[in-house]
Amino acid sequence: MKKGNFKFNLLWMILPLFAVTLFTACGDDEEPTGGTENPVASFQFAVNPDNPLEVTFTNFSQNATSYAWDFGDGNSSADKDPVHTYGAAGDYTVTLTASNAAGQSAQRSQDLSITDPNTQLALLAGQTSKTWYLQREGVAMGIGPAVGDNQWWSFGGVTPLADRPCILDDSFTFHRDGTFEFSSGGTIFIDSEGNGGWHADEDCWDETDPNVWGDNPDRAAFGDGGDYTFEYDNNNNTLTLNGLGAFVGLPNKTESGDNPDPVNSKTYVVFNLAEGAIADTLNIALDGPTWNFYLVSYHDPADLPEIPTDVPVFGEDYPDVSPTAMSHTFAAADGGVLLDTIQSASTVEFGVDDPADATAAKVGQFNRTADQFQELQFQTAPDKNDINYENLSTVSLDVYLPSSNDYSNTLTNSVIIGFADKGATAQWWTDNYEFVNDGSTLPLDEWTTITYNLGETNAGAGSGTIYERNDLDMIYVQIGGGNHTDTGTFYVRNLRFE
Repeated sequence: MKKGNFKFNLLWMILPLFAVTLFTACGDDEEPTGGTENPVASFQFAVNPDNPLEVTFTNFSQNATSYAWDFGDGNSSADKDPVHTYGAAGDYTVTLTASNAAGQSAQRSQDLSITDPNTQLALLAGQTSKTWYLQREGVAMGIGPAVGDNQWWSFGGVTPLADRPCILDDSFTFHRDGTFEFSSGGTIFIDSEGNGGWHADEDCWDETDPNVWGDNPDRAAFGDGGDYTFEYDNNNNTLTLNGLGAFVGLPNKTESGDNPDPVNSKTYVVFNLAEGAIADTLNIALDGPTWNFYLVSYHDPADLPEIPTDVPVFGEDYPDVSPTAMSHTFAAADGGVLLDTIQSASTVEFGVDDPADATAAKVGQFNRTADQFQELQFQTAPDKNDINYENLSTVSLDVYLPSSNDYSNTLTNSVIIGFADKGATAQWWTDNYEFVNDGSTLPLDEWTTITYNLGETNAGAGSGTIYERNDLDMIYVQIGGGNHTDTGTFYVRNLRFE
């Protein structure tokens, strides 16, 4: 067999209630044997607008007299141009075998995915309604040159989440009937005039303050409540909010740039809407310049984290501690011994199924975000301490690197375990220690244990070894490489210091 990739004219595709997404064709062409008029297998397809599960296949094969279709769902046909009705949405591989009278044959396979937009709508709005919050762990929003790229600034990365709590108490509820509800919690974050706001300095304001809306009383439309609707276009991946003042994230951001006054409509690009084990994810963007907003909806509302209140104070020296062991299993949020995660650009979902064995102990899902230099950070708990490593000799971590990640660009399967003094400066990476595994020996789709001797770090800007320091208060794990904005999902378990 030989492989061939084919692109299809999208004009052949009619997208009704169900969206058909073409992947690069498998291109399984079976080389015919003998003969001078070899058959060539080729076809395209279209969806019936009145019956979205019904697909019409148009045969463009050449030099063939008979045809055998395999629709990828256990059904087949010998018709030249068959019409097939699938039983449900899903991913299918359709194979056409075209043969001539001499018994020569050629084969073509195409992968197609039929997705029910009602399923995506239910993911956004639930069966009746669904409430979303900006992330309270990791990055809640950011700005950059492209969708999903936050290299210019991020809230939860550059600026601590605890610095602007009035943003994080907002909730955004989508109702299945097409209405949209906004709750501000009675407070609003107003940017400075230089950043598109309407007050001299950025700050959180109480909406009952008589000066909150500045010189335009119409800005009250940004406040709690509102009569709004929404339109979700699954085919074009857009989410439009209708109604004066409707917004997600920041009130003064629009597709056309900053605007301190309310507008009647805003359209966001949906670049991720996905179901999670604990919380579902909604990532949307305003493109111009690109503001990215990262929302979550927890299956159990009780799992919604509290709004962070710990604003970092740099230059702080923590009490020293000399542990004989530290660890975190990631099986649960309280699975740490002397260690706990802190706010950082990447996040971890505790207690998810082991990707290699769903019956095994729970593990952590490491969610790499689109921020540069992202890592998962740890400090001692319940109290913050500077760690003396004099009683410890090794650090180890179990990692699982799924092949489902896209490693074709800048995402890698490298793993870094690092150490720094985060209490000293916001630029803690200027005096750090790292163990770097470039991933060249790490397999995909299986668990691997990485172990290092603590006295033998192989990267970082710090001098000497960590045994010569008594001011290191942070440990971090980075998977996928640094200095790029590719996202990825990895799994971790059993971070151990012994």
